Formats: sequence, C-alpha cells, structure tokens
Amino acid sequence: MVIERGQIYWCALEPIQGHEQGATRPVIVVSADAYNKTQSPLAAVVPLTKAPAKTPLHLCFSPDDTGLRMASTVLIDRARFLDRSRLRGTLIGRLQPAALALLDQQLGRVLGLA
Repeated sequence: MVIERGQIYWCALEPIQGHEQGATRPVIVVSADAYNKTQSPLAAVVPLTKAPAKTPLHLCFSPDDTGLRMASTVLIDRARFLDRSRLRGTLIGRLQPAALALLDQQLGRVLGLA
C-alpha cells in the first residue's frame, strides 16, 4: 500500500492498552514520505475524534482542512506507529498544507523536536 504524509484513512486501532485511543476511526498519516516509500510494514499515525479538544495539544480541524464531512479533533498525544494492514479501504481525506504545518508544530512540541 502506497501512503503519503497528510492522508487520512479509516484505521482499526484495537486492541489497545491503558490510555491508547481505540475503535475504528480516521487517522492521519504523519510518517515522512521517504519512510513511507520504504519496505517497512509500519506507518506513524495520529487518530481523529469528533469530541472537542481536551488539552491545548489537541488540534481542531474543519472539513475544509481535512476533506471529511465533519469537524475533527486531532489527538496529537496519541500518535503511534502501527502496521499498515490496520488502514482500511481507500483514502478518505487529506490535510491541507496549512493544517499539516500546524500538526507538525504540535508533534514537534510533544516529541521535543521544536
């Protein structure tokens, strides 16, 4: 499966442990395209929810930002690498460049890269 950074797919996140986000939900691919083109079976993703943001790290994006039908909250602090086989079906959305830049900024804060 060829995936690109900023694309949005349905993803099966079960089973979970502890405070991990679960269920089948949209996720944004955040791994670098150079990594995504390798033979690695993994991809880095952040899950989306329709619930409002609960921390300053969570980002709220409009349908114009994502291509989805409803507003979504990005759970930056729930980022994870997972097997690409968890991604379901076809592409359902894509982050616009400005939204992806904001997501990068928040990821940098969480990962200590900013």
